[in-house]
Amino acid sequence: MKKALLAVALAALIAIGAGAAPLTLHLLVYGAATAEAYADLTAKYLAETGVNLDFNLVTNDQQTVLRAALNSGNYPDLFMTSAYADNVGYKDYWYDLTNEDFVKLLNPAALSGVTLDGKITGYPFSVQAYSFIYNKKVFRDAGITDQPKTIADYETLAKKLQAKGIQPFATGYKEWWVLPQTAWGVLAPTIQDTYGGYAAFVDKMNKGTLKFSQVKEMASLFDLLDLVKKYGGPKPLESDFNDQISQIASGKAGMIHQGDWAEPQILKITPNAELGQLLTPVAAGAAKAGIMMDSNITLRVAKDGKNVKASLAFLRWLATSATSKTWYTKQAQAMSAIKGTQTPPTMIDVESLALLGKGAPAYPWYYQRFPTGLEQALGVVLQGYVTGQTNRQQTLDALDSAYAKAAAQ
Repeated sequence: MKKALLAVALAALIAIGAGAAPLTLHLLVYGAATAEAYADLTAKYLAETGVNLDFNLVTNDQQTVLRAALNSGNYPDLFMTSAYADNVGYKDYWYDLTNEDFVKLLNPAALSGVTLDGKITGYPFSVQAYSFIYNKKVFRDAGITDQPKTIADYETLAKKLQAKGIQPFATGYKEWWVLPQTAWGVLAPTIQDTYGGYAAFVDKMNKGTLKFSQVKEMASLFDLLDLVKKYGGPKPLESDFNDQISQIASGKAGMIHQGDWAEPQILKITPNAELGQLLTPVAAGAAKAGIMMDSNITLRVAKDGKNVKASLAFLRWLATSATSKTWYTKQAQAMSAIKGTQTPPTMIDVESLALLGKGAPAYPWYYQRFPTGLEQALGVVLQGYVTGQTNRQQTLDALDSAYAKAAAQ
């Protein structure tokens, strides 16, 4: 008996001495935060819980990488997607969070994008705002003080900047995702007011009873893309995200169409840059100009992953921990979906919320309701338009064709 007890004790001591490796959660994510911010979160979570976080930060073609991992059965414990249509697109993979206690700590508006048939399909990881960002010093030097609300207003600004030798826009048109974001905001209030709301609009598009070519307000969408191209330098299709960041940070360009996620990158180049947020011009007129703001980036627990309970514990920590709330504000510099959290000290978010406080409307990222994977296809079609490969009617036909193909899958 003594020998048996001694053997058990010895085995325990050996195990302790060997130092069992801490549990590691594997996360496949994209640009909701910087690599540095994710590294900071990893260190904080390990210190508080003894659990390690392994962030696989994918910077290009995230959906292809994610699909390959899921199809191979090599599931990450948690994975990041968009909201809305991806609730359906990834329905075979996400764990139902409906009955988790931490869900009640999240803002209902943020939860709307991750709700499918009454089920909470994922954790709204952050709230983001986008429109036209401008360099305040450049605007001051050009004597610009007005807040533009229409496409015509933006052209007036562009002419003033051009007269001062400043390139008005850095287009970013090389990036397929910049084009849809620039374009779809133009239709936001019209879809809500004229086409029965976002869900009804997408339902009609999915059924084929409505097409882009039947939406007369698409003319304003093309007008905005044309304007940015016209005043966006000699080679707008060679301008990518990094070019946008460099141009506005250096003051060589006055405006870029981007979101609050661009601010940390700009400040890495010019730490004292002064940035502002402008309203998105819309087809419905000046009074409806607003900000595109939503909780679209969604962190989902893989229901067939190896560490479901530990993954849920991480989400609970995100929603309840004081450390997490501080991380969102200081390290990630992002707006959180958690009730009662502070606005991050970022110029873009502060100005966006100030504009909303003065009565400007906020619009959801409704185009994320389009069938999963369609955003890139539509972006490529719009790239064809801005390169002059297709005219407006041909572009509308191509958009309709791409949409019909995706909806039929």
